[in-house]
Amino acid sequence: MTMKRRHFGETAKPESEGLMRGRCVVHIDIDAFFAAVEELLNPALKGKPVIVGGLPHERGVAATCNYEARRYGIHAGMPLRQAYQLCPNGLFIRGNYQVYQAFSEKFFRILYEYTPDVEAASLDEAYLELTRCRPLYASFSEAARRVKGRVEKELGLKVSVGVGPNKILAKLATKRAKPAGFFEVEPGREEDFLRDLGIECLPGIGPKAQVILRMLNIHKIGDLWGMPRSALRSLFGLGGEEVYLQSRGIDSRPVFTRIVPKSVSRETTFLEDIWDRRLLLAHLAYLCDRLTLGLREEHLFAHVIEVKARYSDFKTEVRRCLLLTPLQEMTAIYRVAEDLFLKLFSTSRLSLRLVGVRASDLVRARPLSLFEPYSDREERLAVAVDRVREKYGFGSLLTVRERMLDAIYEFEPRRGFVLKTASLTR
Repeated sequence: MTMKRRHFGETAKPESEGLMRGRCVVHIDIDAFFAAVEELLNPALKGKPVIVGGLPHERGVAATCNYEARRYGIHAGMPLRQAYQLCPNGLFIRGNYQVYQAFSEKFFRILYEYTPDVEAASLDEAYLELTRCRPLYASFSEAARRVKGRVEKELGLKVSVGVGPNKILAKLATKRAKPAGFFEVEPGREEDFLRDLGIECLPGIGPKAQVILRMLNIHKIGDLWGMPRSALRSLFGLGGEEVYLQSRGIDSRPVFTRIVPKSVSRETTFLEDIWDRRLLLAHLAYLCDRLTLGLREEHLFAHVIEVKARYSDFKTEVRRCLLLTPLQEMTAIYRVAEDLFLKLFSTSRLSLRLVGVRASDLVRARPLSLFEPYSDREERLAVAVDRVREKYGFGSLLTVRERMLDAIYEFEPRRGFVLKTASLTR
């Protein structure tokens, strides 16, 4: 009996058994997330080029932009001033992380209703594995479509969805589905799907690797199949092994549900370079305050505190400190961050354009020390501060050092200071 061969990527029918027998990974991505949220909240923005991340006269880069702005050649990571040159009629918005976070939380609550195996790739992007939920779904393809429809209906945002037998194929399928579409890679059709995709589609091939491969007349993924494994290893080291597997659609990585995030960070680019040490420490204190709020919301304690400084010549330096006893309180974390920052700043004769703080090696509970007396005074104080802020806004309680920023930034009692980019960092 001969079976009629369908076009590769055609959506599977419920009776199709290939995907139901093996793994099913779904990749879902909210299209132009920050810009889409801004359009939803302000319908007057629809149909106009929107760039989120800062104002056109400010330094920094675009965090994202909508598809109207992308027609002008604008993309995430592009300097704001360059984006303005390409699109002077664009609408530039600084953005509000708290609003995006609220949408993201609702997004993930919906995903977890379909499977416990959810991996957050970012605020607006996730992998879902439906394999263990096989008894619940007659068709994985239809289940993925239901997820897409539910997210779009309840969030009011368009999403792109890719389905495949592993993570790399699901991710590439989502790229094919953009914008706002659905694409499925069925088992056995991997070769057809991958052959004509550009080498730049593979996450393991960056700009430098692309240059090397194109010099060898390799432009499509299918062209890579003729290269021996040893040749790729000699060109790219250990990364060559990854390229060899990815180009063949081989990916055994599990969908990893992170119970504890790897890190929490806050950083900001200044409107103008700053040399004044007091103002720099005021920024650092405010960022620490924002960071520790995030730790408390997630009930996390940090073993590592890291401070980043970027100077006017774009040189970036990082200092970190490993803590035997993990911390969560703002005062304690600021003390560590201040010490790290002053060691960086004291060796420089240049002003700064960016400062940031990061907490990593996170744990859910703080172990008690045998050699230090336990006191919950700072924890109780933090709880009291959080209660006041919950009622009156984050800006209702700030330290004297933080209030030094009054001279630079707009202040809103509910949100606090409207920094340049701090609202867009996690």
